Amino acid sequence: MAGNDMADIIGDVIRREGGLNNDPADGGGRTDKGISEKAHPEAWKDGKVTEEEARAIYEMKYVTVPGFHQVTDERLRAQLVDFGVNSGPTVAIMHLQRILGVADDGVLGPVTLGVLNERMPFEVNLLLMGSRIKMIGRIVQKNPSQLKFLSGWLSRSLEFL
Repeated sequence: MAGNDMADIIGDVIRREGGLNNDPADGGGRTDKGISEKAHPEAWKDGKVTEEEARAIYEMKYVTVPGFHQVTDERLRAQLVDFGVNSGPTVAIMHLQRILGVADDGVLGPVTLGVLNERMPFEVNLLLMGSRIKMIGRIVQKNPSQLKFLSGWLSRSLEFL
């Protein structure tokens, strides 16, 4: 994987996440570039999150730790990183595993990667996008206060077509 590729993927995540936000309906609370004060108080110690801090957090927590850098197809890798940022890496991996028909333990290990490498990345990417969109529908159905985020979540998911 080229470093530039991951820099672009993370740059796209930061663009999707947007700037400073403190929406009471957002469970993450105050965020900047998608980095919540609740989850990352160290990045907020000076009252703001720099792009450098955001990139470092995304690289570690949403690329390296879940192992998304091991996914060879760029579009699928980008969607997994974004899905992980939006819903948690474990959730993204479990959706992928269900599509692949392997145990959905939330770990991107050798079995999951092996089966993934036998499949057509374009097909897996579309199936993952569909699974993600269905999950979004269930979230909004269960908690109508999240309806205000529906359009953005759907647009974000559809970027991976």
